[in-house]
Amino acid sequence: MKIRALIVDDEKNGRENLSGILREYCPEVTVVGEADSVETAKSIIQEKNPSLVFLDIEMPKANGFKLLEYFQDFNFEVIFVTAYDSYAIQAIRFSAADYILKPINIYDLKKAVEKAIARIRLKEENQLLKQLYYNLQRPANPRIGLPTAEKIEFVDVDSIIRCEGEGNYSHLYFTNGRHLLVAKTLVEFEELLNDYNFIRVHKTHLINLKQVSAFLKTEGGSLQLSDGKTIPVSRRRKEFVLEKLKSN
Repeated sequence: MKIRALIVDDEKNGRENLSGILREYCPEVTVVGEADSVETAKSIIQEKNPSLVFLDIEMPKANGFKLLEYFQDFNFEVIFVTAYDSYAIQAIRFSAADYILKPINIYDLKKAVEKAIARIRLKEENQLLKQLYYNLQRPANPRIGLPTAEKIEFVDVDSIIRCEGEGNYSHLYFTNGRHLLVAKTLVEFEELLNDYNFIRVHKTHLINLKQVSAFLKTEGGSLQLSDGKTIPVSRRRKEFVLEKLKSN
């Protein structure tokens, strides 16, 4: 899995230099944004949710440490980037955080990135274990891990209205109006959700029976769902779907 990174540096040359080095020597890192100030960095972090932030300390409007004041929970790792500043480096060393000096040494950069990636992946594993424990405690309505392009997102099964297949991917639609494109086939979701009132009503549609508002008899049959969408029922599945609706 690629590590999504943000580069924060007020100097354009500094951002371009670091981006180029990462592209050549740290292919596991993808730069998803660049910021020239603390305020811009805050907005990009909230929008793009990077896992790793390369944070310049010396910037004219506000130094890099100011960015940390905006976040109570840190869902990202930080590698500080600085010209030599004894006070800043002493503070970083005391906190056991990682930093690299300008001009950037490739060996130091790779070492800091490897350590950050190890911490990121440990967080992911810890999250997976937390969700496993949660699901063991609540078997009737577990949370399911949904692998998107950026992360694994955990949602309550009951919050899913329907799944719509598209090749090796599935579109998931939720009770709060959200939509996710997930890297799983519809067949995989059918196997996972079979015991939680989900049924296949069409070759491209899997629906949550709890979210069905009405069965419409037009054109062989279709289902009206709680979000107002109408989903077709295939002719060969019609009797099966009606039986499920009656027993649900």
